[in-house]
Amino acid sequence: MKGKVAIVVCLLVIATFSTMTIANKKDTEYKVIAELHKGIRSIDMEMSKAMPFNEKVRAHKINVLGEDVQVTFGEGPELQPAIANDNAGNLLIGFIGDVYNTGEYNAWFTYSPDGGETWATDAIAWQIETPEYPDLDYWGEGTRFFGTLVPNPLDNDGSSLYIMECNNPADFENGYSMVYWTWSDVGDGYYNFIDVNIGCDNGAEDWSWGCTSMIGDHGSGLVQTPFFSYQFTEDGWAWIYRWSTGGDEFTYEQGTSTSVDIDPITHIAYPVWTYLNPETGLHDILFSKFDFSTWEPYDSYQVHPEIGGGNITTSVDDIYIDISAHNNNVIIVSQVEGENGKDIVCYYSSDGLETVETSIIANTPADEMYPKVVHLGENEAICIFVKDDNLYQTRTTDGGATWDEPVKINDADGTVIEERGTADLCKLGALWTDNRNGNADIYFDTVGAVPIINVESVQGGFGVKATIANVGTADAKDVAWSIDLEGLVFIGKHKEGVISSLPAGQSTTISSGLVFGIGPVTVTVTAGGSTATADGFIIGPFVLGL
Repeated sequence: MKGKVAIVVCLLVIATFSTMTIANKKDTEYKVIAELHKGIRSIDMEMSKAMPFNEKVRAHKINVLGEDVQVTFGEGPELQPAIANDNAGNLLIGFIGDVYNTGEYNAWFTYSPDGGETWATDAIAWQIETPEYPDLDYWGEGTRFFGTLVPNPLDNDGSSLYIMECNNPADFENGYSMVYWTWSDVGDGYYNFIDVNIGCDNGAEDWSWGCTSMIGDHGSGLVQTPFFSYQFTEDGWAWIYRWSTGGDEFTYEQGTSTSVDIDPITHIAYPVWTYLNPETGLHDILFSKFDFSTWEPYDSYQVHPEIGGGNITTSVDDIYIDISAHNNNVIIVSQVEGENGKDIVCYYSSDGLETVETSIIANTPADEMYPKVVHLGENEAICIFVKDDNLYQTRTTDGGATWDEPVKINDADGTVIEERGTADLCKLGALWTDNRNGNADIYFDTVGAVPIINVESVQGGFGVKATIANVGTADAKDVAWSIDLEGLVFIGKHKEGVISSLPAGQSTTISSGLVFGIGPVTVTVTAGGSTATADGFIIGPFVLGL
């Protein structure tokens, strides 16, 4: 029987950086090097539109940890699922599949309009070199999602950085698009990406979708080293970053996985990567922090300021990691490997990784693998992992310090395929690869009752009113809301309050009260992490055209 995992954590935090150059900086633990590129390319000639991939679809009413729902019914295998949800019950998923059993794999995207009760019979794909490991995230407003992929090694030397945008999951004709950058020809070259993860945020302009973290090779000789990228102009310019130490004695190489999340409250991005510590022979974690709500000048360009970073050095071998952040509570889950096998541990912080503590999520005689984590709200999160060909979920309500006893998700025992990328989750449920039918299919189930708050509509008239709905599966309590008017507004520019209780499936109306102004106005309504904006015109106490 395994003993308990002993974890020793050493956290080194770098408070600020001024190293957006290629010059060596000997006075910091590591330096960040950035290069730019305008090689954005649109993929629009070879897009497969509204291709049916399911010939049979079942509609269920699903309950908390209820009946598994089969999502895909392709003739060939469907693998490596990814999932994200908006605040209106839409689920967007991606997966790698040979749906027609022709031997040709592609990355497919489709959706559910009702939290996973029913699924579309169509999906969309692009005819590109066979990619792997799709990843998805919600932008934070409306029905807008973004995704990415690990490129094929033959696709521009594995340097193609794909960004898929979905602004309407139901519109397979016009709601999906994809662009990409190639990085192999920038500087010394960035290529052979083996892991790519995306984090999205609506804290800046509409075209500023978020960021990606990658692990790949660099032309200077670095192998499987951390990269980071984001778009910084509307017409497609993007930065790419790499990291190294101040001297030649130490490099960040031989990484195995990366993850990134942007805190929806603070708009701070947290990219994390594993790397091989040459002093211990174990994989540790490198992290950074970028403010995605602001821009600051850099030469004649602009950057999101890097506001911190450092290393999480432990006594265990961190192999597969995932991260989630909410209002400075940061949770990193990790598959660690040692003499006693594979376990799942948690590195958690209540102050944006200024300090880090550890906890054990799963530590049994069996191997626990491939963890994923998502926040449900303040200090509450769910982690899933694979053990004994089953998928388990566990919950924390204290920011990662303690975790509930894991509960098995899949109904048919021993049918979850154990491999990297086999499962993913969002607030509304988990998605995984299952072989109960003798074929690798994608299944879905809810993972717990959660409230999901959505700003359904914004109306004008005498002041501003907004409809706030709880589209989740649990009652919501103490939902903070605000209404802000930007323009020539003299009275009522800001109103805030708290909805004491909002039952699942119910909605309520909030109001700005008396306003007074003249001219164009932008109205922003927030409630429980959901945001909606509308442009109109204010004439005295009346707001028109929303």
